[in-house]
Amino acid sequence: MKHERNRGTLSREAILGAAESIIDDEGLSALSMRRVGEALGVEAMSLYNHVPNKAALLDGVYERIVGRLEPAPGSLTWTEHARHQGQALRSVLSAHPNAIPLFASRPATTPDALLRLERNLSSLRHGGLDPLQALCVVQVVFAFVVGHALWSLAPRSSDDHGMPHYESLDPQKFANVRAVATMLGRYDAEIEFETGLGALVDGLGRVYGLLEGKSRA
Repeated sequence: MKHERNRGTLSREAILGAAESIIDDEGLSALSMRRVGEALGVEAMSLYNHVPNKAALLDGVYERIVGRLEPAPGSLTWTEHARHQGQALRSVLSAHPNAIPLFASRPATTPDALLRLERNLSSLRHGGLDPLQALCVVQVVFAFVVGHALWSLAPRSSDDHGMPHYESLDPQKFANVRAVATMLGRYDAEIEFETGLGALVDGLGRVYGLLEGKSRA
């Protein structure tokens, strides 16, 4: 998707939009200030008046994607909130698979991204967690969602050799691996994700002794 802007309308949002489109269409490795300038029809140097460097560009794309997370209803318990936000993060990552590695390598640093973190922590604190417990829930759920997305949604690297040749494995040594391999066509990564997220959140609830069965009225 090619972005075209006149010099007079160049802005941080236009630059970040072009950067996001480049990542979506061409991958993270294609992103550079020069490439964004080309997409917008301007010299790369013009971008530095709005975005100081490539790191800020990446932080801005992170911010844009995180900003699309569906807000959790205020009536949820903290465990329900954590599950909802895990599902919401999975949803936005699935729409931007090329950007998933960005979430595995960069923390939230921009004001908008940090504001979303503040809201999550506030909801968890309101549900009865202390500050460090709330941070643990955010971090653990985030790590699971991003890690699972890297494995199940992100594009494979160019040196990926594809699936192993399970049928060539010694049946005496790898009986279970071969048996599972015959069923991979029926395996659903989305069910795997929901199962894992549910077990993770329920487990956190038990650890903190606050597992709740119903939403607040």
